[in-house]
Amino acid sequence: MKKTLFISLSLVFCAPAGAQNEAFNIQRVFNAVADKAKPAVVSLKVVREEEETLVEPEFYFGYVVPRERTYRYDIQGLGSGFIIDPEGSVLTNYHVVEGASRIRVSLLDSGGKERTYMASVAGGDPALDLAVLKIKSRDKFPYLELDYSGKVKVGDFAIAVGYPFGFGQTVTSGIISALNAGIKLEGRKYSKLIQTDAAINQGNSGGPLLSLDGKVIGVNAAIFSPSGAFAGIGFAIPSTEVRRVLADITAGRRVRRGWLGVSIAALDPLMASRLGLKVTAGGIVNAVAEGSPAYEAGIVRGDVITACDGEAVETEEDLFYKTYTRRPGDQVELTYISKGTEKKEKITLAERPARDAGVVYTSGREPKAGGARKAEGYSWEGLSLRFAERGAVVDRIDPASKLFGYLRRGDLIRAVNKAAVSSAADLPDVFGAAKVSEGVVFDLERGGEGMFLSVQAKYVPDAR
Repeated sequence: MKKTLFISLSLVFCAPAGAQNEAFNIQRVFNAVADKAKPAVVSLKVVREEEETLVEPEFYFGYVVPRERTYRYDIQGLGSGFIIDPEGSVLTNYHVVEGASRIRVSLLDSGGKERTYMASVAGGDPALDLAVLKIKSRDKFPYLELDYSGKVKVGDFAIAVGYPFGFGQTVTSGIISALNAGIKLEGRKYSKLIQTDAAINQGNSGGPLLSLDGKVIGVNAAIFSPSGAFAGIGFAIPSTEVRRVLADITAGRRVRRGWLGVSIAALDPLMASRLGLKVTAGGIVNAVAEGSPAYEAGIVRGDVITACDGEAVETEEDLFYKTYTRRPGDQVELTYISKGTEKKEKITLAERPARDAGVVYTSGREPKAGGARKAEGYSWEGLSLRFAERGAVVDRIDPASKLFGYLRRGDLIRAVNKAAVSSAADLPDVFGAAKVSEGVVFDLERGGEGMFLSVQAKYVPDAR
């Protein structure tokens, strides 16, 4: 060990004077950031009350009488956070304090002694996985400043501070490995994250990721690891995203989200070819909510959205994030292709409705008058089809069909490769002209919702 240390130090002292000074300057910067963060980064001990109901036998004069008993017990969790104002507001992850009945905040004073306070949740945003706590004290606290500049770059130094595994305050360093990362962990979806190789472990959640000027560039939120321990990939919520909701959650207000009112699917090359589109990337509109901003702007099913505010849109998640992180009343500029023509439209977002608000999506087609008409059955590629009011209904799918696993019983096929199914007489022509081996795009309705589905399966000759 001594030999290794001697060699590493000799390399520094044998380096040119300019390089030595630069190395020592960097060392002092790291020391300064650690000193600044030390009193403002806190340890969180969270208690959640759980209960479990069991049926237990009781013996009464020789008879077994089942009795229901409820047991209550506490579950403890650990996490980190950091103070963001002199009054003792603490920013952390929502998942760290979710469902908490008691929260204890521990911090280090200027002399390195631990002080403990109780705290309560002021507000939170499950979608961005952020929460603000209020320390129950009239003391004034040291705090860290959030960096809203958005100037973080790949390759920048990064310093993570927190309480991993419940140990004492720990400082680790690395670089910014990537930006705009997206992951899904334990059912929670994260987007637009900063990826870093600064060591982050369980218990670090909610702690700050700092730049060399001591400002918070992100809130450490998750790691990706096959073993559960740090494997060189950690993620933090950027401060620029925190800024969007911080005022609301600090004040305990519900975070209001922007809403466009469309459902889209990723456009693939087969869809683009069969639908006669000149673009090969974008999001094809499956449905538009009646009365939504998109509906009022004239966007209809089959349009292809290629960009939002100049940034490419390829998936539902891309567009969702670009509108969800905005507020009602904000404007977005949508670039989309409608009937072969590229259009740009500035659309004012509405407030995102609650999940149970009964939003009605429309395909843009009005159903014909009258009830459903019966028609003779038609078979194609292992499908048993019949004409209904607005298309061909799938009554059965042969398990040996190349479409098995793609289409489902009850699907209503409204068009095949842009050819509409308008009557029973259309079935042989529309389906007969389509070849699965060459690729087929179905415009269908499933469970009351419209969708485009592309299928291409190679022909496998019969072995008999």
